[in-house]
Amino acid sequence: MWRGSPLKKVRTCRRYPHDKDSNTVSLRGCRSKDGGLSVGFGGLRICGSWHSCLTCGAKIAIYRAAILAHIFLIWQAMGNTVVLATFSARHNRKQRLSELVLGLRSGWKAVKSGRPWREDKANLGIAWDVRAFEGTHGDEHGWHPHYHAFFLVEGQVSQEMAEAVCWPMWQRWRAGLAEVGMTAVARVRRNGVDESAGFDVKVMNNNDYTAQDMGRYPFTMALEAVGGVFKRGRQIDAKGNLKGKRHRTPFEVMEHYAVALAEGDQAGAEEDQRIIMEWSQTATDMRFRQCPITKRMREFFTEKARELNIPGPLLDAEQLDDDQDIAEAEAAGTETLAHVPATDYTTTIVYEMHTLKAAARSGFASVVAWFDQRRIPIELTAAGEALLAESSWMPDAARTNARKPHLCTTVLT
Repeated sequence: MWRGSPLKKVRTCRRYPHDKDSNTVSLRGCRSKDGGLSVGFGGLRICGSWHSCLTCGAKIAIYRAAILAHIFLIWQAMGNTVVLATFSARHNRKQRLSELVLGLRSGWKAVKSGRPWREDKANLGIAWDVRAFEGTHGDEHGWHPHYHAFFLVEGQVSQEMAEAVCWPMWQRWRAGLAEVGMTAVARVRRNGVDESAGFDVKVMNNNDYTAQDMGRYPFTMALEAVGGVFKRGRQIDAKGNLKGKRHRTPFEVMEHYAVALAEGDQAGAEEDQRIIMEWSQTATDMRFRQCPITKRMREFFTEKARELNIPGPLLDAEQLDDDQDIAEAEAAGTETLAHVPATDYTTTIVYEMHTLKAAARSGFASVVAWFDQRRIPIELTAAGEALLAESSWMPDAARTNARKPHLCTTVLT
C-alpha cells in the first residue's frame, strides 16, 4: 500500500522515522511463547487507519475484537442474550460506494428514530446496541456495504421472538432507504430455497457462538484477509467463487493488488487499485467507524467485569479507545534492544522485514547475525546486551559488531 494507497498517511506508515531529523530508529522486541522473539521498530510514522492499512487495520481489529468479546462474555455471564441483526440494500455496479453508504445511514437513522425505536427496545429488552460496518466488492454487482447490529438483550429470548421484534426495524430501514431512492428485499428465492438477503436475525446463544466468535465477527475483513491469496490464488475468493463471481473485502483486494504487481499483471493491478482508491478515499471522507462503544457502555461493562471477576482487556490499567493509540501501542514486555541508522532502515531494513521477523523466531543471536550479514551497524542497549549474552551461538565477529555503532565487516555464509 506504500505504492497503491491514495492516502499519504498509509503510503508512509512504518516507512520513515516519526521525527524526520532522527538519525536512528529503535529495534524493539519481546519474547514469544516458543522461546523466540517478536521484533519491530519504534519511533516510526504510524497511520492508524483501520480501514485502509493492512498492518494498522489488523492491530486495531485484534484489540477491538478483544474488547467486544469481553463485553459479550460479561453479558452472557449475567444471564443475558446477544441478538445479531443484519441490514443491507440492493446495489449494482453503477453505484458508487459513497452513494450506497449514504443510503445505509439514512436507513439506520430511520431504524433508531423516536418512539418506534424505544418501543422495539422495550419489547425485546435491548439494553445496549453496537453497530458494525462491513463492505465487500463483487465482480458482478460492485460494492455491497451493510450493517451488522448487535443488540444486547436482557434475559433469554427465542429466535422467533427476536425476528418478530426486529421486523418493524426492517420496515423502517426500508423507509429510510426509500428517502434516498434505494430499495431492499428481506429474502430471495434461489434454486427453490428461500434465503435471507437484505435482512437477517440470529440469536447468538452460547451453544453456537462463543464470545470470542462474536467479538471477531465484525472484524473479519482485517483478521482473515491476509495470506489467503497464497493458498487460493487471485482468481478465487475466500468462499470459493471464481473470478467474475468473487466477493472480496477491501483488504483482500489490497493483497490481490500487491501480488498482481509482483507477478507483472499490470492490468489486474490497475483494476484492483481503482477499487482500493475508491474504498480508502470514501472511508476517509465519510469518516467510517467500526463498532463504536460509548463511554457510558464501556464504564458499565468495566464495572461489571470487576464485580463478576471476569478477566479481559476492559480491566487493563490503560484502556485504549482511539485507533491511533491502538495502532501505536506496543505489546506488553516489549523493550528497546538496539538502535540502527535511520538511513539503513528506510533503504534496506523496511523492505526485508519479513526475513528479519523470521530470523527473530530463532532468537536474538539470529537477529544480530541478520544485521551483520547485511553490513548494517547495530548498537545494543543494556537490554539487548543481556539478551545476547543468553544466546548459545553467535559468530565472534558478529557479536563484537553488535556492540559497536559502526559498519560491520563479517558476512555470514
